[in-house]
Amino acid sequence: MKRRFHTLKVRVAGLTLIEILVGVAILGVIVAVAVPSMSDLLERRRVIAAAEEVAGILNYAKAETNATNSELDVNFQPDSAMSCAVVAPAVGYNRCQCNRTPSTVCQNSGAVALRLFQLPKTYVKFEAAATWGSLANRYYLKFSREQSIIKMEDFRVNVTGLKKGYNLRVEVNTIGRVKICSPSSANAITGYGACTPLSP
Repeated sequence: MKRRFHTLKVRVAGLTLIEILVGVAILGVIVAVAVPSMSDLLERRRVIAAAEEVAGILNYAKAETNATNSELDVNFQPDSAMSCAVVAPAVGYNRCQCNRTPSTVCQNSGAVALRLFQLPKTYVKFEAAATWGSLANRYYLKFSREQSIIKMEDFRVNVTGLKKGYNLRVEVNTIGRVKICSPSSANAITGYGACTPLSP
């Protein structure tokens, strides 16, 4: 009698192979549904973080210029491997270039980098754009006390995810006001104000 009871207990406590396979299949479906959503969420968060860092760099340059009464450059030198920005004092035409190694960013310029942001083009990239006109030294913005004095229109930094294409824009107007906005595109991230229409 005791032996029969013991055998029955083992059968009830165990799982059959079919039950295990059904559980694994259900888990696989849940993971398959969750992974794309998680991938989208991660890219949106990376784009937002990069846009906030770029906006922070521009606001830092503006605030530091007002505090020290000196001219500062923010350089967005393009590079195939990274997106970057550097804040440094304006020293003639020998500007710091953010796409160099950190120890050589301001090599031969006589300036010292005050703030540097280098982002490998793995998940997110950002690029400066503007109507630069005849300006020879592009991809930089010069701040002086109380204003940005570079003569250009539609200065913006476009921040884009490299897998899904989610994007935001960091704009700087002619008086140096910085804002993060949502461009009118299919992959724009919601929750931000609309960007300023670009000049025709």
